[in-house]
Amino acid sequence: MIAIVTDSTVGYSTEEIASRGIVTVVPVNYQIGHSFYEEYASDRNGSFLPLMERQSPCKTAQPSLGNFLRTFQSLVDRGYDVICIVLSSALSGTYSSACFAADQVGGNIRVVDSATIGDGLHLLVDEAVNMAKGGFSVDVILRNIEGLKRKIGIVFSVESLGRIVYGGRLNDPKAKTTLNLRPVFELKGKIFFRGNARGPRERLEQMCSLIPAGARRIIVSRCGAETDVAELTRMLKSQHPSVYIHQRVVGPVLSIHTGVGAFGVAYVAKE
Repeated sequence: MIAIVTDSTVGYSTEEIASRGIVTVVPVNYQIGHSFYEEYASDRNGSFLPLMERQSPCKTAQPSLGNFLRTFQSLVDRGYDVICIVLSSALSGTYSSACFAADQVGGNIRVVDSATIGDGLHLLVDEAVNMAKGGFSVDVILRNIEGLKRKIGIVFSVESLGRIVYGGRLNDPKAKTTLNLRPVFELKGKIFFRGNARGPRERLEQMCSLIPAGARRIIVSRCGAETDVAELTRMLKSQHPSVYIHQRVVGPVLSIHTGVGAFGVAYVAKE
């Protein structure tokens, strides 16, 4: 038997976790003002955006070692082989924490640095779940995941650089947010600045140009349910007519680093 473990930036809802059956989600920690929280399934995090807007500091922290230890020990004790897929090691210490916990627990636990986050992680974990349910071995699943990692990318933009710079995830002085400029980024392991777009249309065109032809899965995500991604979705559908465009709202951990109004696209390239 194979169990899949991931972290809460995957963005699964309670229903999605239940439907996958073999997935355990370890919560990432975050702080808003003087209060500390764990990120849960996407439908269980309450109204965190108003708190973010009113209070500071807003910070995130990797899952506690204890959560990984308890999760791994419980699964190993029940006879599972474990594949743990977590957010990029370039952006968080989550991977190191999971590796340390796996060494402490023993058993057949494999920890994978996804080299992505959020909806990119969602795409990778979905693949692992489908293969595990299909009866593939741990080694075959891991080989497939390593190949798939190279095909997954995220393109995104933010309304303000304040949160992403404060969180230490960006250090590129060329990125600008002025009255009419917005930066476009690509996430491949770490965050890369791809250019400043002038005006809303140019921003969407630049983002769409970074998504390869023949993409076979696409997810549009946004920070805040009110953030408008209708035109982006329309443009993507025009360029990728055979692909269903999924839409999701990101949770508190990613919101803390991007800010309200941020939006992005995760994809799986054909080759």
